[in-house]
Amino acid sequence: MINITGRLLKITSMLGKCTKPADIGTDHAYIPIYLIQSGRCNSVVATDIKEGPLLKARKNIEKYQLSDRIELRLGDGMKPIRDDECDAFIIAGMGGVVITEILNASIEKAKKAKALILQPAYYEEVLREFLLQNGFCIETEALVRDEGRMYTIIRTYYDGAVRSDDVLYYHIGRALFDNKDPLLNDFLQRRIGIQAKIVDGMGKSVKRDEQAYMKEYSLLIKMKKAYDDFFGT
Repeated sequence: MINITGRLLKITSMLGKCTKPADIGTDHAYIPIYLIQSGRCNSVVATDIKEGPLLKARKNIEKYQLSDRIELRLGDGMKPIRDDECDAFIIAGMGGVVITEILNASIEKAKKAKALILQPAYYEEVLREFLLQNGFCIETEALVRDEGRMYTIIRTYYDGAVRSDDVLYYHIGRALFDNKDPLLNDFLQRRIGIQAKIVDGMGKSVKRDEQAYMKEYSLLIKMKKAYDDFFGT
């Protein structure tokens, strides 16, 4: 059986059981292989926009003799998936903007899925705002540490209710606080450090945009207050 750990293992655990998921941007096809071997689903569609990753994926799938249960497709985002073909989608390892563009380009498919498991590499605030404003419920989130980096994984589905939230929770998922995620302390400290550098850099600029500066400064204050409220003694 294939051995996956860290980020990939957490993604599969948040998917749960499903009938036929699609792994968008599958790369080596580690997730589809594990999903089949662990009994999470009976078949998987794995897509990638480039031929190179699909060749690597095919070799791995053949190695584990799963060619009859994992179908590879070349194409952009969710476009290679037929309507009503897959009941869940995994989109991992891309920027939040790119994930948003993929969802928006195939929004009806995304709306019909019982679950979307999304792991943005950065700009997760763009993704969260898009989801809430387009009728998707963020069911839960989790943090995972993998090879020295921290990743956020979001499980969401469409329920049609348009939402908005405080800017803080676009940057640091509300569910991470609700779930008392064990990595939230480290994650929030790191994000405060990054935000402080952004604010410091803007503050020293001779061509400072005052409105933009105040926006970033306000976010920093919100992050610090959230940390003090949640972890303060």
